[in-house]
Amino acid sequence: MPATIRSRIMALAENYAVHYQPTPDDALAEIATRLSGDEVVTDEMEDLLVALKRAGAISGAEMMNLLSQYLTEKYRH
Repeated sequence: MPATIRSRIMALAENYAVHYQPTPDDALAEIATRLSGDEVVTDEMEDLLVALKRAGAISGAEMMNLLSQYLTEKYRH
């Protein structure tokens, strides 16, 4: 059975010992988004991708590729 993109993201995070930790900028972005009338809700995998990028474990292009694959997989079901 092929690995899911979710399992690949989790394996990357485990391999690099990366965990998502919200920053003050994340809190500010959330407040600004809410005040503008929008709501952006990320899940654990999206947060892990941000953490992997911040840690330098993946590039921005890799993050976008993995995010695209993840969202495709997530909403296919």
